[in-house]
Amino acid sequence: EMEQQNIVIREHGYARMDNSLGELPVYLRSQEHPKEKRKVVFRAFQEIKDGQVVYLDSGSTIILGIQYITMKKDLTIVTNSLPLALECAKMNLRIVFAGGNVLNEGLRCYGFFADEVINRINIDVAILGTDGIMNCDGFTHNDMREVGFKRHIINRSKKIIAVCDRYKFQKEAPFIYCKFSEIDQLITNELTKEELEQVKDIKNIIQ
Repeated sequence: EMEQQNIVIREHGYARMDNSLGELPVYLRSQEHPKEKRKVVFRAFQEIKDGQVVYLDSGSTIILGIQYITMKKDLTIVTNSLPLALECAKMNLRIVFAGGNVLNEGLRCYGFFADEVINRINIDVAILGTDGIMNCDGFTHNDMREVGFKRHIINRSKKIIAVCDRYKFQKEAPFIYCKFSEIDQLITNELTKEELEQVKDIKNIIQ
């Protein structure tokens, strides 16, 4: 099954990761450090006020903690994530889906049509993830096709919150979509002094 999804290459008696894979499927990424991710999302959702328009990113961190969104009332959820939209629908939340081209590994949309949806919405709070922040000065993504979409989100949002578990400080990704100085808050797990120094340009860090 994993071979059919181009995750591994089967050899004689063993399997190895397919190094050409740019991104693991979202269901695999959601199994990484679930406890840390849920704590981060729970705290991030406390920054949301009842009645707001909230953009939720398509990363595995937010999906793991989406049940905590029920702490708030009368929200409009904006997302480009297929599984996230489905979970919100199960909770009978009001959803605006930014559809377009579907990236199959991440189960999310991007491109012109997704951009057009975002360009017509005033977002109160955007909660964004990252693929890694090691050795860089901003939040990153593995796929350059989505950098423009994320820039649309940032430009349409009154408040920008970045979320990541502490292990993202040990991961790298090639494309920076947002400088540290551009966001209002980072919500993460407890960091070392060295990690805090790396993100010192962020106005407000909540551990």
